[in-house]
Amino acid sequence: MKKFISLLALSLLGLSAQAGHPLNVDDANVNDVGVAHVETFWSRAADGSRSLTIAPAFSPLPGLDLVAQDVRTFSGGPHSQSLLAKMQVSAPRENTCHFAWVLGVTQWQKGEGSTALVGANATCDMGVGSLHSSIVSARDALGKDVPTWGLAWEQAFGEWTAHLESVAQRAAKPLVGVGLRKEVLPGLQLDGTWGKQGGKAVFSLGTKYTF
Repeated sequence: MKKFISLLALSLLGLSAQAGHPLNVDDANVNDVGVAHVETFWSRAADGSRSLTIAPAFSPLPGLDLVAQDVRTFSGGPHSQSLLAKMQVSAPRENTCHFAWVLGVTQWQKGEGSTALVGANATCDMGVGSLHSSIVSARDALGKDVPTWGLAWEQAFGEWTAHLESVAQRAAKPLVGVGLRKEVLPGLQLDGTWGKQGGKAVFSLGTKYTF
């Protein structure tokens, strides 16, 4: 049972590698053509497990991001590697919404098999901040269907950008959290999150380097 909970926690927090970190809720935004970034963040899940995620991404074509993700849990916990493609189906515009599809496959190490996922994302310019929503259909490493729903509000406050979000996943307690990010050097972002899942604290610290 502990292993099953760890896999769910890793699956839930791993979604943030698709989103604009430190969001756990995926958005409908992609890089400009020819732009790449690398996200690296350390996370603590509700079950106490700690993991390190490294996720490079590159946009080879307009409206397309290709993402690789490696999530390694410390102390011999779950380890996964993923390949993801985010395809924007409408361009961002002021005071309206745009949408994107996400397709991916995850390989679980130590003989735990592989799983595929498909997601639908929306980002809406609200005038005051942006509203992101996402739904993901996937199977965990045990072969069980684990749909995930997320909603987040994001707003810039000067040099800082803050967000408030909620993520729900079948067979797991809902996650409610807040986060902050700031560009400290050209192309270099520092970020952090804090939240609660099932009454237990979850948090992350990370960087994002864009070039």
